[in-house]
Amino acid sequence: MAHPESVSLPAGGGTGGATALPAILIADDHPLFREALHQVVTEAFADFAVRLAKDFEQAMAAVCEDDGLELVLLDLNMPGMNGFNGLIALRNQVPMVPIVVVSASETAETAGQVLTFGASGFLPKSLSKGEMAAALRRVLDGDVYLPPELEAELETGGGLSAADRALVEQLGALTHQQRKVLEMLVAGKSNKVIAYELDIAESTVKAHVSAILRKLGVTSRTQAVITAGRIIGRLPS
Repeated sequence: MAHPESVSLPAGGGTGGATALPAILIADDHPLFREALHQVVTEAFADFAVRLAKDFEQAMAAVCEDDGLELVLLDLNMPGMNGFNGLIALRNQVPMVPIVVVSASETAETAGQVLTFGASGFLPKSLSKGEMAAALRRVLDGDVYLPPELEAELETGGGLSAADRALVEQLGALTHQQRKVLEMLVAGKSNKVIAYELDIAESTVKAHVSAILRKLGVTSRTQAVITAGRIIGRLPS
């Protein structure tokens, strides 16, 4: 049975509006896999409501509207995600809610990137239902989850070139607000627009841009956008 998109659903599968239950958001544009994730969540977490989204716009609306979210399951390749920008935007909107990326890609490079940009876990879509449920329990308990083989590869420096590893470290040094500003720079927004959307002074935006340039080791905002775009704008295959 198909479920409505981006609505609260009691774990038993009934429909309804906002509930007092803690909630898990499943954001994936593929109906069959969205349904499979829904089944995993409802079977493993009977005390949680479920919200569904099929694109970035619905996912963002869900995180903005539901104060009871405890976990977000996110597909990187949904419409509107724009590479890793969608993950960064959701992370900025709900910094205290763990986000687990669920992906058809199973490379250490992708896993390392999603953790760098704030995800609390990485689940290949090839995992069994039992493995997914166990991984999600770990994340809800406050751990970060990676499949053991990817974790081992990342620990040995695999999956990223030396240049990309250096860039990941540079991006990781940015503060929460600086990442927001960098995301908007990559999107082509001016200092004035950034100041308006973040509700801060334009002089504050300029200070953030200066800090970003210094931390990325570049001398212009154009160089910063190109440098960040090497990672942020790249989708896993």
